[in-house]
Amino acid sequence: MRNSEVLEVHLEELGQRSWKGALLNTVTGSYGSAQFRFVARPAGSDHGDAETRIVGATFPMMRFQDLNNRTQPNAWLSTAQERLEELDVQLLQNGWRRQEGIGSHWWSRTYVKAS
Repeated sequence: MRNSEVLEVHLEELGQRSWKGALLNTVTGSYGSAQFRFVARPAGSDHGDAETRIVGATFPMMRFQDLNNRTQPNAWLSTAQERLEELDVQLLQNGWRRQEGIGSHWWSRTYVKAS
């Protein structure tokens, strides 16, 4: 199976590939928060913009918060979970099929092109 037929979900900070975007994200965030999003990319890619397949909606999160900590209270956990489910729906509607299995993080999901 080619990498273009497999997508992996990653978490990224909005503007992380641009110092201007990161600065704007920092300045506009309140109390050290920033905007993050889940992105589905080809497996093993170097995360270049050209290869990004589907980008989820943004959600706020404290910049140094551990999103892997699923213990409440975690103010942004429910929003992050909602955004991940929204991305899942987008991927399914675009002909991708979710693979079973657990990745490095609770949001680590892998999809293959439905045949």
